Amino acid sequence: MDGFSSEPQWQGKAAAKVVGSTPDLVWSLLGDFCSLNKWLMSLSTCHILEGSNNVPGCIRYSAGSINKANPTEPVGWAKERLVEYDQVNRYYTYEITETNKGFSRYRATLRVQPDPAGCLIEWSFQSDPVKGWSKKAFLSFFESMTRGVAQRLEEEIIGAH
Repeated sequence: MDGFSSEPQWQGKAAAKVVGSTPDLVWSLLGDFCSLNKWLMSLSTCHILEGSNNVPGCIRYSAGSINKANPTEPVGWAKERLVEYDQVNRYYTYEITETNKGFSRYRATLRVQPDPAGCLIEWSFQSDPVKGWSKKAFLSFFESMTRGVAQRLEEEIIGAH
């Protein structure tokens, strides 16, 4: 075996509305590459390991309670490189460089866009099949994760006013 899966690459996209807010306000919170643990409740930490935050090439470390690839390990972690960061168009793209969560190749883009109700968070990805997941289950988790981030942002914004 050469270590590569014969399954086709997975792709997916999830979107969730943040009602009653502006794209600029949501981006001011979500656009911080190392703030994901504030919005994604399954993460307990997210911090910069190398480089400067929000500067392409920097590496973040995130860790949390979900690790379907190896359920005997209590913490799932990942090192992720920021590939592209666009403040004006409100998006960033990153890729996993190292992890214990069953990913080999994984690249994702997190984007904040205008929406009549306020704004829309759009998260898309491409990856090799992920160990411990079926494609259907991973897509469902990804959609749930995106909705959870939007809900958490709404709570933060409402609480700040």
